[in-house]
Amino acid sequence: MPDNKFWASHRFMSPEVRELAIKECGDCRFFVTIQGAWERRLGCVADVWKYRTPSVRVPATIHVMELVKSEGKEGLDKILEKRDPGAHACERWLPKQRK
Repeated sequence: MPDNKFWASHRFMSPEVRELAIKECGDCRFFVTIQGAWERRLGCVADVWKYRTPSVRVPATIHVMELVKSEGKEGLDKILEKRDPGAHACERWLPKQRK
């Protein structure tokens, strides 16, 4: 069944789901570097309301205090939980913006 577009290893999946399954978080525009005072960490800002609109450009690096002010410490913990660039993408995946 190699020519069947719905067949992927041992299960059937639609082409839209398959395209999402092969994408990784590291290639998403919401996956950014969060700069602290002494260290940098990676995180996903897809849940931050400010960056959901297409008119706002998501910066490559965001200062940690900006996120603490808008999301609070609990929100920052949620952002930092999603820090694996090789993880499968979520439904909010968008390609990185070109400079």
